[in-house]
Amino acid sequence: MKKRVLLVSYYFAPQNTIGAIRPTKMAKYLERMGYEVTVICGGGLDEKVDPTLQRDLEGLKDVHLIREWNPLRDRALKKAQAAGAEKAQAGKKEAAASGDAQPLNTSGVTAMIKRYLGKALDNVYLYLSWLSDRDFCRLAKREVRRLKQRYDCVLSSYSTISTHEIGWYAKKTGKADKWIADFRDEVNMAFSWQAGRQRRYIQMVRKNADLITAVSYGVLDMMDMEKEGRVLTNGFDREDLPLADQAEQQSGKLRVAYCGYISEGRKNAPHRDLSPMMRTLRTLIDEGFLTTEELQLVYAGSQGPLFDQVAAASGLEACVENHGMVSRQESIRLQLGADILLMASWHMTGRKGILTGKLFEYMMMNKPVVCCMSGDLTGSDVKGVLETTGIGFCYEQAGGQADQDALYAFVKDVVERKHIGQPLLDTGRMEAINAYSYPELAAKMASWIDE
Repeated sequence: MKKRVLLVSYYFAPQNTIGAIRPTKMAKYLERMGYEVTVICGGGLDEKVDPTLQRDLEGLKDVHLIREWNPLRDRALKKAQAAGAEKAQAGKKEAAASGDAQPLNTSGVTAMIKRYLGKALDNVYLYLSWLSDRDFCRLAKREVRRLKQRYDCVLSSYSTISTHEIGWYAKKTGKADKWIADFRDEVNMAFSWQAGRQRRYIQMVRKNADLITAVSYGVLDMMDMEKEGRVLTNGFDREDLPLADQAEQQSGKLRVAYCGYISEGRKNAPHRDLSPMMRTLRTLIDEGFLTTEELQLVYAGSQGPLFDQVAAASGLEACVENHGMVSRQESIRLQLGADILLMASWHMTGRKGILTGKLFEYMMMNKPVVCCMSGDLTGSDVKGVLETTGIGFCYEQAGGQADQDALYAFVKDVVERKHIGQPLLDTGRMEAINAYSYPELAAKMASWIDE
């Protein structure tokens, strides 16, 4: 008899968001391994669709979509519907007024009002997000009660806050025999008045979950769960790769690609510092190993102005190719057309062991990876993964000049290989790389379900 798994995740296919990938891949490969998988998921923050996750969704038979009350999403949809007509009209007005435009006064009282207004709006946004999650929790619990079958295991995927509350609800009401609580991020409630609730939430998970899993030891450590938790990293799925004729075509330029956020805007989350890589490229140009005409800095994401600033600090603003927000499918296409894949994270006292999903997505590209790691600690998990798999180099700020010199040597080697037409990356250690593929990770999760 097939085992039944109930998977609870607010983020799920086909949502075009990084948080949807991990739970979708777990459901996809558990289903292929013979489990009967039922999914309860949320409506997402917008209507953008990831085509690769859409394909995954088509292979799942039992997905229950909850459309919670979400004024943020609903307002965005209304704005999108009106955007077409307004954009054309706004363009005409802007053209007519361009000659008379005056710079805004951003100093003194005006600037102070803008700062306070921005902070207030951020708090409103966070509070509405909290209320929306409460509604999702209520509706998802109702959906659990309506399910007719009993499950061998409920697997809940954080975030949002509600997912583990729903997982525990399924376990304590007898809908599931076992509860596995999985963390993609550490618990981080937005407001100081929620500190007590956050402690009780973590304690609820620690006390009641049969198994706790997380993407890294650092995430477990930040929640004081390193003793009872197990690590199941993020991963990659080679079925997400486009056909050869759909990939970004290589050019003669050295293309360095960065896809995603630079500043997350989350409490206690520092900026991702790309400046060590920019300094290295600037030095190679100044020394004659590269020219600005040969360099293309490819960015995809919502923070183009921030990326422009980082490039401009090293005099590389003319090299930027900004694609803005793109689908994950388009992001993968851009990565396949790159020569170096750039990422950044942090490893510091109090925030250790951040293993971003982008690292594992990069693994299937067969490209050199460079990570810029800020923070006061050496020995990050990212550095360990890159060394184990042989796919790149991790510069650590705490490593000082030695790491800056090693980064320079690594990038210079890639540039020289590019110039003479050699492969940019020696063959990686395939067994070590494949350990991070989602089929392998799902098999590990399946062994824990069956314990």
